[in-house]
Amino acid sequence: MPFIMCFGYCGQVGEREEKKDAGVNKDMKILFINYGRENLGIEYLSSVAKGKNYDVYLANDTGIFSKEDNVLYSPFLKTIFSREQKILESVERINPDVVGFSVYTTTYGWAVSMAKQIKKKKDVHIIFGGIHATLVPEYLLKETAIDYVVLGEAEDAFIELIQALEQGQSARKIANVWGRENNNVFRNDMRAPADINALPFPDKLLFKKELRIEDDYVLMASRGCPYNCSYCCESYLNKIYKGKYFRRRSVSSVMQELKTMKSIFSFKRVMFFDSILFTDKKWLVELLAEYKKEIRVPFRCTGHVNFLDEDIAKALKDAGCYSIDFGLQTFSQGIRMEVLNRVEDNAKVENAFKLCDKIRIRYDVDLMFGVPGMTQDDYKLPMRFLQDSRYLNRIKCYYLSYFPRLPIIDKAKGSGLLNEAEIDRINAGEIGDWFHVDSIKDRQHKILKVNFERLYKIYPLLPRSLKKCIMKYELHHFLRFVPGFLILGFQLLIGFLHSDYRFLIYIRNYLYNFKKLLNRRIS
Repeated sequence: MPFIMCFGYCGQVGEREEKKDAGVNKDMKILFINYGRENLGIEYLSSVAKGKNYDVYLANDTGIFSKEDNVLYSPFLKTIFSREQKILESVERINPDVVGFSVYTTTYGWAVSMAKQIKKKKDVHIIFGGIHATLVPEYLLKETAIDYVVLGEAEDAFIELIQALEQGQSARKIANVWGRENNNVFRNDMRAPADINALPFPDKLLFKKELRIEDDYVLMASRGCPYNCSYCCESYLNKIYKGKYFRRRSVSSVMQELKTMKSIFSFKRVMFFDSILFTDKKWLVELLAEYKKEIRVPFRCTGHVNFLDEDIAKALKDAGCYSIDFGLQTFSQGIRMEVLNRVEDNAKVENAFKLCDKIRIRYDVDLMFGVPGMTQDDYKLPMRFLQDSRYLNRIKCYYLSYFPRLPIIDKAKGSGLLNEAEIDRINAGEIGDWFHVDSIKDRQHKILKVNFERLYKIYPLLPRSLKKCIMKYELHHFLRFVPGFLILGFQLLIGFLHSDYRFLIYIRNYLYNFKKLLNRRIS
């Protein structure tokens, strides 16, 4: 996703602090404001800006207990842990020349609210980027608090825009930039995709005070996705870049980053944040051989059943892969192909899971609720497919979230699930989220969803005999009466029994934020 996922390599991270004393651009201050988890796009833009000797700052609200928290959602605790006021105080203290936001559709409303508050206090240039900015830039420019919107890949466009603002020049000819100057809106064309091997390392130091980078180092070895799922923003990026968006970094580029960052952070785990890590067998085998020799820490990744064979599974396991996430979304082959535009058939699905069981790699399966056309029989299918799975780690349950201008919008409209007013609200960022806000309207479907969601969250813990009993007597109908805290307790038990390092990361993250809150209250 643009402005969110940007990667590459260049000089050592430590060199940049020395350059800041060179005097060039020293007075130009850039403040990034982030809501939610670590933002790779902001880290890369920070590296690019520091490479040009600009001063870069971060004001962050982790969104703990908010809709962005994929574990625990509590409006009451969200208010207690909110850092909105601290962010506004940071704006006053830093007095930036430019404020940048990177937004998903689900975080856009929060970012606009912050931008409006900042504009009331300061005459500062406000720039929005991210996938929502790329999908519906014209909606963003309806907001007078937003001065410029960066579409698509942001590194070159962002720096050119900063330089134009610094020199008092117009941005009307900067590719990938839309904006408002003298109350007139302009729209520039897109530039060609960037060389992702020529970009700097992410500025991880920018987020060092906000999260424990040493617990789980996040990187991307590729940009984009070769597929065009109807609900996924990658399909829109493939469209605007005319099929040239998906690219892999070289093995040497990835390894250079990992070796450099390991020397700085001594990280204990790695997360490859690629849409699909193993699309090229030759490249993957070379990368894993280097990884095993040089890095030697466990890692996890996202995979696709069409690319997994026994050689790849063994290579992943041998190099330290402890978990693969398969974004399947539904076990209904018809719904998957006709509605979601996913290409895998169920034979490939079964084969991939059997390989993981054989090679002994834990795997997660994404399951989406609220997909147009799904019935109770479709929701039952995972019980049959997964009842014999031995290394199934988690079934991750999500709600279908609608994002602007994606094919799923038309499918939902055709099924009567969305009307024009609701589509306009989606374009304006007034929607729910993946984790907590239900997109399902029908009451019976809601009940169905609660029953199956609770079943699948605890499914890996159940013995095979109980799975068969639930399926035979349809006992899932009663799970909505089980208290939510018990389901959460069972999930924690699964994490403990499966030695799932991510649960430890979640716990440490909550404790880290509690400690920061306590320190703020004391000070």
